Amino acid sequence: MMAQDGILFRLKSCVVRFPLDRGVTSAGAACQGMIFDECEFASGEAGTPAQNRTSIMFNMNKNDLKVRNCRAHFFHHFGIVSGTGNLFNGNHWFQGDSEPSGTRTAGVVFTRPNNNSIITGNYVDNNFIQWTNEHDAFTDHNNQYSFGGTTITGNIFVCSSVGSWFRWLVIKPYGSDHFINGLSVTGNTFRTINGGIDRVDMVDDSYATLNNDRMLNVTFTGNTFSGISQPTINPVFLTHDQDTADNHWTVDCGPYLPFGGYARIVQNFAMWDTLRNASNQVVYKTPIFNVYQGSNKDKIRAVFDEPVHGKMVVTARMDNPI
Repeated sequence: MMAQDGILFRLKSCVVRFPLDRGVTSAGAACQGMIFDECEFASGEAGTPAQNRTSIMFNMNKNDLKVRNCRAHFFHHFGIVSGTGNLFNGNHWFQGDSEPSGTRTAGVVFTRPNNNSIITGNYVDNNFIQWTNEHDAFTDHNNQYSFGGTTITGNIFVCSSVGSWFRWLVIKPYGSDHFINGLSVTGNTFRTINGGIDRVDMVDDSYATLNNDRMLNVTFTGNTFSGISQPTINPVFLTHDQDTADNHWTVDCGPYLPFGGYARIVQNFAMWDTLRNASNQVVYKTPIFNVYQGSNKDKIRAVFDEPVHGKMVVTARMDNPI
């Protein structure tokens, strides 16, 4: 248990083994600028199914956390982080068990929506990153910062023997009208072992969902997916083959868009092949685009002034990039 006040508490090259409930607990403000460097954190719950574990390695109330080159295993949660300005670099935290189709718990939980954090070069093993606003006094969005200010880049994400419903990136709003404003998920590797999963991202709507009409500056590119049925990409580059002549070509973007987002913007397009009309004559046409199409608003529609067929490439987004 840390003191109520202070600054720059640091553990360097330390081993914390088998804490009963908490490894390092901050009940006040002494965690400002807390640093963990090159430490080993071992739970005493290695033989317990993940969902039944109770120990948490650390919690953070204030800002400017730095966790670097540490290893943590078999906790219920590695860290609960309420502050902003956090750096996670070069760590390996793993929380798996031997259960078939096992349940997994969050490794790191961010409890402020705009946490201004960078997660880079880590090994996130059989757990997920959860992002909430549960420490807001008033959980509905009301002109404050919403979910954003987070960069997740160059990490290894692995899971084994989990249910297909498992996700590595989970946003859980505790109030209405929240959205994402500034999220970059780039250059990561996502890989499953002993069974696949549906996708890597989700919104946990137990309390509320996100406002997809307000999404801003979301980048989800350059990642690799192994054992994941549906890659997540934004902006997404799609091809559409229209075999029969039609005025309306519908392109389904929804499976690719992160966090259930809408198809809001057509960023660019090009005709890949010769465009022909119903008489198979070559024509030169430019479509207009309708967004927010379909019951889930995740499709776009290219509209021509006459029925045509051919092949088109299009780049669509679920956010406003500016």
